Amino acid sequence: MELLDRYIGKSVAMGIVAAMLVVMTLDTLISFAGEIGDIGRANYTMWQAILFITLSMPQKLYTLFPMVAVLGTMLGLGALAGHQEITAMRAAGMSLLRLIFAVLKTALLITALAIFIGEVVAPPVVQYAKLKRVRVMNSQISLNTDYGLWARDGNTYIHVRRVENDGRLIGISLYLFDDYHSLRDTYTAAAAEYRSDGWELQRVTHKKITADGIVQDSLPTMTWQTLLNPDMVNIVSVTPENLSVWKLLGYIDYMQDNGLDAASYQLTFWTKIIAPLTITAMMLLAVPFIFGTMRDTGVGQRVFVGFLIGLVFYIVSQLIGRVGLVYHITPATAALLPTLLVLGAGTYLITRLR
Repeated sequence: MELLDRYIGKSVAMGIVAAMLVVMTLDTLISFAGEIGDIGRANYTMWQAILFITLSMPQKLYTLFPMVAVLGTMLGLGALAGHQEITAMRAAGMSLLRLIFAVLKTALLITALAIFIGEVVAPPVVQYAKLKRVRVMNSQISLNTDYGLWARDGNTYIHVRRVENDGRLIGISLYLFDDYHSLRDTYTAAAAEYRSDGWELQRVTHKKITADGIVQDSLPTMTWQTLLNPDMVNIVSVTPENLSVWKLLGYIDYMQDNGLDAASYQLTFWTKIIAPLTITAMMLLAVPFIFGTMRDTGVGQRVFVGFLIGLVFYIVSQLIGRVGLVYHITPATAALLPTLLVLGAGTYLITRLR
């Protein structure tokens, strides 16, 4: 039986690799079509676009891994069913539960690979890709986002503590230097919103450094004109999906300590925590389809059904997550509910097979 377990696991793994290639090829083509409009802007060439898309692939693969898991499992087990190998295994005494156990053992290895890609490889690679893209598209401004958002616009150094989902900047500090690299002025603002004539800073404190000391004054609002526009902020701002679990946890603690709403970050945190269960549940869901009506179908139909199941899961999980944020459902509950639905559906269908 151990030999059969390895054989089934190898078939499922090969199916997942094939599904991975199919899904990422389609996603790459779609992404490249979206980048065509920016090619030729400043120093952004076709090769720069290809590099950006390539470096973004680990994060996209991690996001789409539930779809890849169900599609790959259907392809791997479908190949065995198509050659009547599963029928031979069952005739030799292999039970359905034993076959599911072989699939779940493979799921452990696949899940470990997915976590490594999503938590170790993807975050720094995607961050580098975004910074690289914005730098070649506008060489007049340099940015770094390791600790909030740091930017340089000429002799002005800019720090933004946080970027809201609606584009507002929270916690802005401006440091103005003269041509001799001496600090001349500092501005701190509680928030900023983009207007037609530039950023409108709110609740501003201005400190001017003179030979006689520091002169301080306060302003309710102030217009700030800079090369740092909302498009650039959106490109380089760190979204929850691009943070690793341990960075998410630290950022959630920081937001809660400062009385800020951390619900979206908590939702992403719990989604990442239950990712192993999600991938396993999607692979489990694929099993009854191979033993049911799709036992004798072709590869094309399996691919279509696998894509459909993965797409429905993605849409439902996103919808439940957003509804949870609006109606203040516990983030852990909103993140876990789609996976529980898949797990329940898979268990029910397997029970029907037995």
